[in-house]
Amino acid sequence: MILHLPNGHDDPYRPLPVERTPRDPEPGERVQVSFRTDPDVAEAWVLFAGERLEAQPLGEGYWTADLGAAVSGRHTYTLATAAGHSAPFCFEVGRWLEADRCLGVRAGPGEVRLELAGEAGARATLALSFPLAGVCRADFRVGDLEPPPLEGLPCTAEEAGGALRVAAEGVEVRLDLATLALEVRGPAGAYRGSARLGWLALEDGRVTRLRCALTPRAGESLYGLGERFTALEAGERYDVRVYEEYKEQGPRTYLPVPFLLSSAGYGLWLAAEEPSHFDLGAGTLTLEKLPAPAATLPLHVIVAEEPYGVTRAFVRLTGPAAVPPKWAFGPWISANTWNSQAKAEAVLRRTLEEGVPATVLVLEAWSDETTFYVFNDAEYTPTDGAGALHAQDFRFGGRWPDPKGLIEECHRHGVRVLLWQIPVLKHAGHPHPQHDADVAYALERGFVIQNADGTPYRNKGWWFTDSHVFDFSNPEACAWWFAKREHLLELGIDGFKTDGGEHLWGRDLRAHDGRRGLELYNAYPNVYVGAYHRFLQERRPGDSLTFSRAGYTGAQRYPAHWAGDENSTWSAFKASILAGLSAGVCGVSIWGWDIGGFSGEIPTAELYLRSAAMAAFCPVMQYHSELHASADDRDRSPWNVAARHGDPRALEVFRRYARLRMRLLDYLHAEAAAALGLPLMRYPALAYPQAHDFLAGDPYAYLFGRDLLVAPVVEKGASSRAVRLPPGEWVYLWSGARFTGGRGLSVPAPLERIPVFVRADSPRLGQLLEAARGWEG
Repeated sequence: MILHLPNGHDDPYRPLPVERTPRDPEPGERVQVSFRTDPDVAEAWVLFAGERLEAQPLGEGYWTADLGAAVSGRHTYTLATAAGHSAPFCFEVGRWLEADRCLGVRAGPGEVRLELAGEAGARATLALSFPLAGVCRADFRVGDLEPPPLEGLPCTAEEAGGALRVAAEGVEVRLDLATLALEVRGPAGAYRGSARLGWLALEDGRVTRLRCALTPRAGESLYGLGERFTALEAGERYDVRVYEEYKEQGPRTYLPVPFLLSSAGYGLWLAAEEPSHFDLGAGTLTLEKLPAPAATLPLHVIVAEEPYGVTRAFVRLTGPAAVPPKWAFGPWISANTWNSQAKAEAVLRRTLEEGVPATVLVLEAWSDETTFYVFNDAEYTPTDGAGALHAQDFRFGGRWPDPKGLIEECHRHGVRVLLWQIPVLKHAGHPHPQHDADVAYALERGFVIQNADGTPYRNKGWWFTDSHVFDFSNPEACAWWFAKREHLLELGIDGFKTDGGEHLWGRDLRAHDGRRGLELYNAYPNVYVGAYHRFLQERRPGDSLTFSRAGYTGAQRYPAHWAGDENSTWSAFKASILAGLSAGVCGVSIWGWDIGGFSGEIPTAELYLRSAAMAAFCPVMQYHSELHASADDRDRSPWNVAARHGDPRALEVFRRYARLRMRLLDYLHAEAAAALGLPLMRYPALAYPQAHDFLAGDPYAYLFGRDLLVAPVVEKGASSRAVRLPPGEWVYLWSGARFTGGRGLSVPAPLERIPVFVRADSPRLGQLLEAARGWEG
C-alpha cells in the first residue's frame, strides 16, 4: 500500500502528511513529497528525473523525500517500496513572464485597450473602462483571444510624449507607455507608482497565476481585506480565502474581501471569486490570483474626495447594503445550552424579571440535529424526499412541546426569534427515515455540490465531516430546501442564524450554475446566505433577518454578520474590534461579536462589562456561548456571570447598557438607513484624513455612525482611557462637557462609563445626550 494525495484536501493551512509541498510549485521552490506505506516497510524511495531518491522515514509508515528546487517544465515521479510502486504522479512548473512594453493603443467610446508584450513574444491586453464615477477598471488578460467589450461611462483618450491620458467622470488615468508607470487620480485621492503585470505560464501556454505589483508611496497606510483580526502590516502576506479557523483566527478569516483602502484616498478591488493573496512587501503591494475560468485579473482603482468615499463607491459596485429592521438593533440573547422550550422560557422570564431589555432570541439547539428543520422530539409521519411537512403535520412534545406558543410569548414581549441553520445534508451515521429520504432525493436530483466526476461531494473539513454540501445555486434545489422550512415561518419565526459555509475543499468541485472549485471557495457563503435572505424577504419583507459568519465581496447585501468563534479573553476582545472596523471598510456594516467571547471558562465580570459596553455601541449587541461538556452553566447571561463571580455589577451594569441601547434604537436604525454605503463603525483616521497619523495611534477607538466617537477600554484593570479626539468640537456623552479636538486627553473609565463623545455640531446632539441622561431608567 502506498498512499499519496498530491493536493491533500486543498486546505490552505493544514496539509495532510501524504501530500506534495507545495502543491503547485513555482520556479525555485523546494518540492517535498510525503506518503504512507504499510508500517512494516523498511525502505521507500522516489523515482524522479531518472534518479532514485531515498525517502526519509517519519515513523508509523510515513515517509518524505526532497525532489530539490523546482524548474520550469512537466515533471513525473513514482513512489516505490520493495513490494511495488505507485502510479506516476505529475506536476508542472511554469515560469514568470512580465509585460514590459506597449505595442499599441485602441480607444473606443467607453474603453481603451493597450496591447502589451513580454518576454519571448508573450502577448497580453490591458483594457481600461469606467463603470462608475471615480472608478477605473483595469482588466489584465493574457493570451491572443480578443477580450469581451466592457461597458462603462464615456471616456476620452489622448497620447502625447510617450504617455497615455484617459479621462472619465471623476477620474483621470495617466500611463507611461514605455515603463507602464501608472497614475490614477480623482478629486483628492490618487495612486501613483509602477504597475508591473506578470503571469506564470506553463510550457503549453496555460496560465496558472496572474500578478500585479504596485508601489504605494511611502507613508501610506492600508486597510481592509475583509474581516481581519489583526491590523494589516507591511511585509505580511494575506490570503483571500474563506476559511473557518476555530478561535484565534490570526491572519485567517471567515469573511475575506479582496479590497484595500489607502490613507492616500484610493482603493483597490480585485473583482474575482478565485482565491488570491495580497503581499504587502516592503515598498510594494502584490496582488496574485488563480485564474479560473479565464486568465484575467480584473482590478478596480477607486478614487474619491475622502477615504470613506472610496468605500461608498465600492459598495455601489458590489451591491447596496441592506438595512435590517429596527428590532435587530436591540440587545440579542443566545446560548447553545438553551436546548429546550423550558430553558428558553426560563431565560425569557428571567430576562423580563431582571429588567434587562432584549429584542432578539437566537435558538441554536432547537432542532433534531439531523434534518435541521424539525423541532427536537416532534412526532410526524415522514414524507417521501420530494415532499414537505407543514406545521399541522407535527405533534410537538418532549423538549419543545409548543414552539408556536413560545414564539408568540416572545413576540408579546417584543422579542424576535431566530433559528440556527447549516448548509449541509448531514452525514447522520444512524437511521433517520425523513432525513434518509431527503438525502436520497437530493442526490437523485443533483441538489448538492459535486465532484468533477459527477459524484456527490462530501465535506472534508473537521466540522460536519462527510456531509453533503447543498447547492444553493440551483433554483429547483432552493425551492425544495425552503419548502421544508416553510412551516417554521408558519410557526412565526423571524429569521435564521445562517452558520457555516466555509467547508468546500477541492479545486475540481462543481456547482449547478457552472462555477468550479476555485470559484466556489469564496463565492459559496454569499450564494447560501443570499438564498436564505431572499426566502425571508419574499415572505417577511423588511421584517426578517439572517445572521451569518462567513461571506465574501458583497456580503453587505445580506445582513447581519458576527465575528465567529472567539475565546473569552482580552486579546480576543481586541481582535474582534479590529475585525469589525476592517469589515466595515469593505462595506460589511451590520456586524457584532459575542459579548465577552463565547468559548471557554465564563469571562470575568470586568471583561464581560467592558465588552458589553463596547457592544452597546456596536451594530449588533449579542451575548452567546457554546455548548460545553462541563456540568456548570457557562451561558453568558448577565445574572449567570454575576452569580459565577459573586459580582452583582455584572448584572447591574449590563442592565444599564442594555437599557441605553434601547434608547439608541431610533438613532441606530436611522444611521444605518442614512449610511449610503458607509459602515456604522469607522476608523477615525480615515474619517479625518488630515489627522490620520495622530488618530491611527489608537487602533481600538472608532466612530459609531456620523456622530459618536467610542473609545472601548481594552486593558485589564484600567480605570482611565487615553482618548485621541478628532478635529472639531466634541461633547462628552455622560456629562455634556465640551472639548476641542485634535488632541489627546485622559478620561476616567469606570465599568459603567465607556468613554463616548458626540460631535458638537451634530443635529442629533440633544437626542444623544438625552439618551445618556436617562440610561439608568
